[in-house]
Amino acid sequence: MTAVGPLLSAETGLSYALEGEWVEHPRFGRQFRFARCRMLPPSTPKAMEKFLSSGLIKGIGRKTAKKLVCAFGADVLTVLREEPQRLLDMEGLSSDKATTILESYREFAFGENLMTSLNSYGIDGDLVYRIFRRYGRDSLEVIEANPYRLAIDLRVTFDQCDRIAHRLGFRGDEPKRLQAALVYCLYLARDEGHVYLPASELLAQTGNILARSELYPEAPEEKNLHEQVAEAAEAQVIRLFGDGCYLPELYRAERVVARVLRRLSEEGEPWPVDVESVIATMEEDFGIRYAERQKAAFFGVANHGLTVITGGPGTGKTTIIRGLIALVNRARPNADIVLCAPTGRAAKRLAETTGQPAFTVHKALGLRGGKTDPFWDVEPLEADVVIVDEVSMVDIPLMAGLLRALKKGARLVLVGDRDQLPSVGPGQVLRDIIEHDVGAILRLNHIFRQAETSAIVTESHRIRSGILPDLSGRKDFLFLRRNSSAEILDALLQTVNRAIKRAGYGLADVQVLSPMRFTEVGVWNLNKLLQEQLNPMNTGKREVKAGDHVFRTGDKVMQLKNNYEKDVFNGDLGFIEDILLSGEEETDEDTIVVRFDEGLVSYGRSEWDQLMLAYATTVHKAQGSEYPVVVMPMTLQHRRMLRRNLVYTAVTRAREKAILIGMADALAFAVTNEQDAFRYSGLSQYWGGEAAVEVGEGDLNDEKDLESSHSDQYAQR
Repeated sequence: MTAVGPLLSAETGLSYALEGEWVEHPRFGRQFRFARCRMLPPSTPKAMEKFLSSGLIKGIGRKTAKKLVCAFGADVLTVLREEPQRLLDMEGLSSDKATTILESYREFAFGENLMTSLNSYGIDGDLVYRIFRRYGRDSLEVIEANPYRLAIDLRVTFDQCDRIAHRLGFRGDEPKRLQAALVYCLYLARDEGHVYLPASELLAQTGNILARSELYPEAPEEKNLHEQVAEAAEAQVIRLFGDGCYLPELYRAERVVARVLRRLSEEGEPWPVDVESVIATMEEDFGIRYAERQKAAFFGVANHGLTVITGGPGTGKTTIIRGLIALVNRARPNADIVLCAPTGRAAKRLAETTGQPAFTVHKALGLRGGKTDPFWDVEPLEADVVIVDEVSMVDIPLMAGLLRALKKGARLVLVGDRDQLPSVGPGQVLRDIIEHDVGAILRLNHIFRQAETSAIVTESHRIRSGILPDLSGRKDFLFLRRNSSAEILDALLQTVNRAIKRAGYGLADVQVLSPMRFTEVGVWNLNKLLQEQLNPMNTGKREVKAGDHVFRTGDKVMQLKNNYEKDVFNGDLGFIEDILLSGEEETDEDTIVVRFDEGLVSYGRSEWDQLMLAYATTVHKAQGSEYPVVVMPMTLQHRRMLRRNLVYTAVTRAREKAILIGMADALAFAVTNEQDAFRYSGLSQYWGGEAAVEVGEGDLNDEKDLESSHSDQYAQR
């Protein structure tokens, strides 16, 4: 029989009592749809041992399960519930392990009861589990007090929060509902790259979200929303500046970036060094001749606190970084230099090209887990010169953390390509700095002779200039014409297969990049098909299912968010080394072990949502990385995402071969479409001409500064 309904977990070998009704599904036929369920404790020693080995109760693996069943038979759960001292007194079991088991059992039992309670509010099993992980034993109290916290804390859709709130008896004009909708819209805006929203835009988007509700069809009065903005600002839930409405962390970050970058650009003391003489010495030592614009970079660093170097591939950015290191060593022999980049792969490439140690920005700042606001609690950087590569990837919070860590008098050198996609996170820091001429800006546009032989370099520059690349098929830049999604998909799978099985490339060397996730040649479908083609299930491999995904030993995977405790970050690529099953290994829960560049990292079942298959990724996720071979589908199905900087970014990820497969019309549309997605960034308010705002030290404290006056003005308006 098939049963459908909410379960906190469903483990093989366990029995459940389900309450519901039989229904006839139009596609899947007869099934039992249940609204409530409870686990029935195992009634035999064998069943009890199987249950205890399932990993639901931490501290109990296969061997410990056998010990417990030998000691207590099928009554193990009764002992844990009613006679915990017997477990603490058990021979062969340490007191620490016994305590872990008892605490885990209490959480398990609480979770089962929580499931029953929250089911009555229409909350399904997966969400119950996430709620329990976030709020623990306060879960029910939190939800009943304010179900809209789920939209902010767990990114639950606002419609679902409305359904829960309606069952709890909340009104449609409840202040908690209106204020949560405002904050929820700001989170959605952050996900789209905005640092803030103008008040009018925020009110319009909030009104649209509230108007969509079928349960609360009566739209709140605009006056009520205005009042909630003012109250949210008074409580510092939203911060106001000018006509902009900010999330508090983005408000603080933007002000730090504005003040420190301006200060660096204005306060740099020139070094007492003959730069021309140092350049001549370096040219003789290295056997090269620097171009005039490259020399300008050396003068910039010697005379300014902030130097920005921007240019495309083949324009000599790496040569300049190597030269800058030599310049600092000659001009300031005792100076401490730190090299860093936003991602592990970019940092590794920076280290390889310079021959110097390089770190991720996160590691350089000592960012770790367990902090309420990690970018606000960074370790000071004692470096005299900090060089950051791939700055187009750096969002406003990370830049704020970096700038807060700089010591007084430090030089900052930012290197990046302004024509690439902006950061995944909010803001467009590199673009804003260049547009407002903050610091010494060096624009590199000359392609050096050694780069001219690379079609990847020359064609990427044509794309950047809005010119259709040469599609005749040079060795390292290929365009395979196909006229339908089915043909594109077939050609793409064949191309990747040939590259790995015939041309000698490895899984790590070939990266498929797709503009979108949900199409026939989007990331999700490509990952499923490439997994079956490149890493099929066979003897000796293990696999586990996580929602709609299957993870298998040997799979190529990507980290989806920053995890400071594990020291892995959004975009890091690795391979599944092992899968440990709690029923077969002495481990608390099913565990995926991934090998990254820095070493092995373990993920318990509750952390699997941090991983995704990475045979194919979006172009955004590939920023800061380089691969020997890049393969990209080009179809008008992706029209919404096809822009010049997206194709440019994808092509420049390739080191040896860039292969585009698809429709010439799609490529032409992308290359001629220079309209990037607009982002609200407030840095221009501080740097932009007569309207520029002076930011003082006091403005950056955590205490209330401008909000009271702004919220008063807003309420009056």
